[in-house]
Amino acid sequence: MTLIELLIVIALIAVLAAINFAVLSKVRQRAYLGNCISNLRQLVLAVHMYENDWGTVPIEEHVKTPDGWWGWFQQRIQPYIHSDALLLCPADYTEGKCRYSDDGPKPQPVPIWRGKEWRISYWYMINTVTVMDYGKGNPQLQGNSPILECDWHSPHFRGYLLARYNGTVEFVPIGLYREIRARFASEGNNFVKGKP
Repeated sequence: MTLIELLIVIALIAVLAAINFAVLSKVRQRAYLGNCISNLRQLVLAVHMYENDWGTVPIEEHVKTPDGWWGWFQQRIQPYIHSDALLLCPADYTEGKCRYSDDGPKPQPVPIWRGKEWRISYWYMINTVTVMDYGKGNPQLQGNSPILECDWHSPHFRGYLLARYNGTVEFVPIGLYREIRARFASEGNNFVKGKP
């Protein structure tokens, strides 16, 4: 075997490995998307269980206590989920320490309460401000109201996942919706065309 033949074989192996890596990367991202959809559906079910017990959906209200920060969505919903892994999107390589934005991952506050970090990959849309401003103090949601969003699939699929109060999870292409927020029953059914 000559040196040229050896170099040709090595080049062919490198090209095949690169093609294989690209295909496997796409397959991995599709699997992440499926796992994320499952996580979001289970979190919506947990929201409904919380609502059955407390008479309201979880409302984020961050309070500083001697044990740390309390009142985040992940803390309120934790008794209703079987694993904290449901709070993390598989595509989130920061494991809940950052929020995805158009400029890439941006650090987000990770609350620490009783010595535990409470990390989450998803954006929960219901807090005291939205309830007072849009719900007029009534936290009852419309059935198709968005409540959770995952942006971690944007770099690969050019869109994000949106979980609604009625349990549906949809893929939204980037640029289709401009305003994503919870919709309350007190607002009536006044969705703006082109917005959720």
